Amino acid sequence: MRVFCFPHAGAGPSLFHSWHMPGLDIVPVGLPGRERRFSEAPLRSMDALLRDIIERMEPMLDEPFSIMGHSMGALLAFELARSLRSRGLAQPERIFVSAFRAPHLPERRPPLYKLPDPVLKAELFRLDGTPAEVLRQPDLMETLLPALRADLEVVDRYRYIAEPPLACPVSCFGGLTDRRVTRPDLTGWRRHTNADFRLRLFPGAHFYLYKTPVLVQRAICVDLGLAVPNAVKAC
Repeated sequence: MRVFCFPHAGAGPSLFHSWHMPGLDIVPVGLPGRERRFSEAPLRSMDALLRDIIERMEPMLDEPFSIMGHSMGALLAFELARSLRSRGLAQPERIFVSAFRAPHLPERRPPLYKLPDPVLKAELFRLDGTPAEVLRQPDLMETLLPALRADLEVVDRYRYIAEPPLACPVSCFGGLTDRRVTRPDLTGWRRHTNADFRLRLFPGAHFYLYKTPVLVQRAICVDLGLAVPNAVKAC
């Protein structure tokens, strides 16, 4: 089974390059404006992102697949599943949403994408998702900020439109000490599936994924019915 993986805002597919799970073909998805697609302009709307993603994914939907997304990637995973359904395309076996509130819930924080650079960098530091050594390099941050701001604009301007729940199961992951996305934010995902729903919390805050990748990979194996979670090795 293929697992299409979407990273958090501003990040590239390399976040998932070290993931190896027996029986699964991990497919990190690269968005415009980062890594191999750095020369392309970042996309600033959910509709534009979904068109780009589906165009690239469609030839790979000939086998069973699941979708996994962390933070902004979780929102992409959810809307991608709904968009595939509306287009009459193949449906995922399961979606994994990580560290993002249920989409029907309102955002409690003010928009981030228009913040001045110093304030945005301070917010990134607070969230502990960008290494301090990266934040202290002006040239590198100047390179990374366009894609980050584009992703934040997608999230900040997102408006949920009610549709029937998904037919596929949903696994929801979160960090035990994440102050930005609370347990009620995560349990809210239950209403978006008519199938199995599972909530798992891991040690760490919003970016727990960096610190507990093996635990997350084992959970994915278990939820997909692979009876080999102990075979997942630390990279």
